[in-house]
Amino acid sequence: MTKIHTSLFTLCIFLFMSFNGNASNRNTPITEAVALTKNSVVNIRTEKIVNQSYSPYNDPMVNNLFGFAGSYKTQSLGSGVIISEDGIVVTNSHVIESASKIFVILGNNQHLEASVIGSDPILDIAVIKINKKVQGLQPAKLGNSSDIMLGETVIAIGNPYGLNSSVTTGVVSNVRRVLMDDIGYAIFIQVDASINPGNSGGPLINLDGEVIGINTAIYRAGQGIGFSLPIDVVKTILPEFERQSKMSKRYTDFSVKEKVSTRDIPYLEIASINRSLDSNYDGVHIGDQIVMMDNIPINSNNAYEYILKTFKIGDSIEVFFGKGTDDNMSFAKADVTIRAFPDNYGLTNFKNKYGITFESDGKSVKVLNSMDNKYILSNDIVVGVNDEETKSLEELNSLLTDNLGEIIILHIARGNKLFSLRIQT
Repeated sequence: MTKIHTSLFTLCIFLFMSFNGNASNRNTPITEAVALTKNSVVNIRTEKIVNQSYSPYNDPMVNNLFGFAGSYKTQSLGSGVIISEDGIVVTNSHVIESASKIFVILGNNQHLEASVIGSDPILDIAVIKINKKVQGLQPAKLGNSSDIMLGETVIAIGNPYGLNSSVTTGVVSNVRRVLMDDIGYAIFIQVDASINPGNSGGPLINLDGEVIGINTAIYRAGQGIGFSLPIDVVKTILPEFERQSKMSKRYTDFSVKEKVSTRDIPYLEIASINRSLDSNYDGVHIGDQIVMMDNIPINSNNAYEYILKTFKIGDSIEVFFGKGTDDNMSFAKADVTIRAFPDNYGLTNFKNKYGITFESDGKSVKVLNSMDNKYILSNDIVVGVNDEETKSLEELNSLLTDNLGEIIILHIARGNKLFSLRIQT
């Protein structure tokens, strides 16, 4: 081989090796998706002041002197994801629960104080906002959870303990897993990607780098199993949080109450039906059981409320009703429209249930009429409900509506006495 041919051959080998070296197989759809989203994931640190008193002495000076009273600060950590350029961050409700201060830590280790826009413990979702304007925030792109495919590759990203971009991968094991937890039934995307405790509140993304869920739970009985709240639920509640700092109570033309069957099985029973609206409940009656809503079994007020909160007001869902006894039960179904509560529904419900009406002079709320002369009397002043003060009928109606189906503490002033009553709404 001549020197010229040898040189050309060597040059070809060099070019071939250089070309193949640049065409690396290391860059994959997973790395590309992570690159799109990683700068949107933040660490969330909270501070909570806990007051304590565990002394047999009534003297505050003695308590403080011997350390029997005082306060201490606790901290918790979690993750979150930026969803807007003006600093809106989504995380879990339990991450920021009872926090006196919330800090968002960016990838560049910048610590920024944030405030709660809205939080819902039943859905375990919170929306917070960075208090000051920050240039260059990179919001994540929100996808859809309605078209998630079984077996689809997904990526869980977190920022636990300040460790940037903690990434795990896996596939979707179930697109609509129903789990029993402390509040009843909950619906999750189940994945086989490990979700560590500090990753709670971080995003679950698809290979397009879109957020399809918020990582929220770990199944401790299994290894490497994680659960995420579908992002469509977050998109449903976000406008309500931004508008009024909480979710609107949903209404379904009928009220329910918790019961226990003769076999000690809890269930929900229809307590009343509003047939004046346009829903068709011809085959449904007071005393029927609610068996399933949107193909999800429910047996408690919390589970009922959870299902309603996953839909927008105006949506229609299919409900199965049980009629008869445990040994001889037939079933009926109806399409139920989710509505906002009618005006003054809380006050009307209280009147129908207890025969009590109220009036207001603009400064306080007074009992106008009462059928129960033993506990609540006419001219009693309603000071508050639970830990909320009431000075108007609007405030009282809102509190009664927000706590429908729950036990409330009604604070009453009568003369120079103040007392409290536990009442089932």
